[in-house]
Amino acid sequence: MNKIIYLSLSVITMVLTSCTQQQEPYERTNGTGTVILNLSTTPRPAISTRAVDNDLNIEFIRPDGSIYQQYDAGQEIPQKVTLEAGVIYTVRAYTPNQDTWQDANNGLGEGCYYGETSITVDEDQIAYLNYVVPMTNCAVTFTLPDLFDMLFKRYSFIVEYGDKTVTMSAQGTKAYMPASAEGFKYKLQATNNDEKTSSHTLLEYPNTQKGKLYNIKYVYAGEFNSGNIDIDITDNNEHEDIDFGV
Repeated sequence: MNKIIYLSLSVITMVLTSCTQQQEPYERTNGTGTVILNLSTTPRPAISTRAVDNDLNIEFIRPDGSIYQQYDAGQEIPQKVTLEAGVIYTVRAYTPNQDTWQDANNGLGEGCYYGETSITVDEDQIAYLNYVVPMTNCAVTFTLPDLFDMLFKRYSFIVEYGDKTVTMSAQGTKAYMPASAEGFKYKLQATNNDEKTSSHTLLEYPNTQKGKLYNIKYVYAGEFNSGNIDIDITDNNEHEDIDFGV
């Protein structure tokens, strides 16, 4: 008996002393204030056991481009930072995988985050910086209907984007990719208990957005039957787009 599976679908500085004027060293001219940090890659309550995700690189940059203070991922980052009063600092926060995220997890990739905001504080005052660092890529996963593993002995979810192909063999696995107008292509292929393999041509999902998890859902088309079934995948454009921060 045939059942149909629907698709619910990141200097070298040459100093020419003969023609370049040297910049004066930065000098503090004001008093100081305190900034209390709450930096993360996902939203969280204001009351938290950790004020800053320690998988982030954090930089406080003066208006002249020099770095006032920086913390590397893995360091213990203080919740309170002292800054010169009246100065508008750029706060840069990013994961250290800007150039390597696509190769992580055996080619499945991982989330990549980068963002900049600004902060200033008055002398002897306290300012609060609450900032969720944006995700710069996106991801796709897939969900199969109940008892699918009993009816199909092998299956794989195949994703293509750019010149890369990723194969996932467990639902819930995520493959990360750049957000783009081209988006990604995907298909599910499965082998039932009678060793019959069914597959669909690649389907397209264009216009992907940063920070989204695209969950491609598959459901049975008709009434469930406990016997072996074949698979006929049809694109009915059902899918779930999830913000990673939610």
